[in-house]
Amino acid sequence: MTVTLTLNEITVEQASAVLGLIKARNTASSAPAETGEPLFEESATQIAANTTAIPTAAPSPAPIPVTPPAPAAIPAQTTVQHYTIPQLGLAARPLMENGRQQELIALLAEFGVQSVAALPEDRRADFAARLRAMGGLI
Repeated sequence: MTVTLTLNEITVEQASAVLGLIKARNTASSAPAETGEPLFEESATQIAANTTAIPTAAPSPAPIPVTPPAPAAIPAQTTVQHYTIPQLGLAARPLMENGRQQELIALLAEFGVQSVAALPEDRRADFAARLRAMGGLI
């Protein structure tokens, strides 16, 4: 009688243990002694040598979800700031005192006026923003 047993992913120690269990079971029965046939044709070492070990990959850790940062909140400008002529004059004063009169005159010319008092009300917020960019305190 020939028995073929294919074991995958088994170590030599495990194959020896299986072989020992089968031998113990069969020595309790008298069938192999009566027929005179060898119980096994291969030893546990031969079985292990003929077995191709299939490497098992270690489980990879679960990926950590990356949440992109939320974009910086940009405040919605719901109303346009209204500036008065005195506010614009006060903002321009430090620039005048620091010798930047020519820059202020050029800025007024860009807005098509000769003085702060001549700025139309709807252009004052833009003028204030330009004054702030130049270093004016408004």
